[in-house]
Amino acid sequence: MLNLLRKFLRPTLREQLEDGVREALRRYADRRVAPDLRVYVSTDLLPERVEPALWARDEGDHLRRFALQWAQDNGIGRAGLRIEVILLDTKRQFAFVKPVGLSAPAPEAAAPAAVGASSRPMVPQPPITRSGAAAPSPAGRGGVLLEVVNSPTLQEPVRVQGEVIVGRRSQEGVLGLGDRYMSSRHARLRAESGRLWVTDLDSKNRTYVNDQPLPPHQAHEVSSGDTLRLGTTVLRVGRLGS
Repeated sequence: MLNLLRKFLRPTLREQLEDGVREALRRYADRRVAPDLRVYVSTDLLPERVEPALWARDEGDHLRRFALQWAQDNGIGRAGLRIEVILLDTKRQFAFVKPVGLSAPAPEAAAPAAVGASSRPMVPQPPITRSGAAAPSPAGRGGVLLEVVNSPTLQEPVRVQGEVIVGRRSQEGVLGLGDRYMSSRHARLRAESGRLWVTDLDSKNRTYVNDQPLPPHQAHEVSSGDTLRLGTTVLRVGRLGS
């Protein structure tokens, strides 16, 4: 009986996400513009018999309307507010909301431990080489620059030179990006003559270009400004060309 009562009183997934949106926006109540939001949900939490992509789209639309109304009611500017729902196939169930797209509050206005702030030093990332090992990065080297939009570990842009396989952690022939939601061999990046191709290696959580999943084992050429999502890591393609 007690278990049934707990199940009845447990908030729904939508209610959990709405609470997460409110909490994320509340942190920025003193800012002129609300941050964009990224919503991460374990696929195990999805309702039965739903198409994940359609659910993510519909839930993203609902949460955006919810966020806009809440921001308006609480005096937070809403220009540019965008919500992206990311589904991840993992063994652990989770659902959380992360603010993105705005810099952290100034030190004097921030709490002792600012949300999203990192205690790690800002260390420039060397170029990615064909072997997957770090290489010196003298000025004038070729390759393609990838800007870091979101990452649990990367902090500086990285440069792809030649061909490299990226994955969850470093091992022989694989450059680890430190993202536990990536597969051990997640994707192949190939830079040649000022162009860049991305190939998903049948990864568990897929590889996305501009929020569109790539079919496995098919090289896809990307353009300047395109975004790549591997697990929770999001990279933006810099200027291409020689």
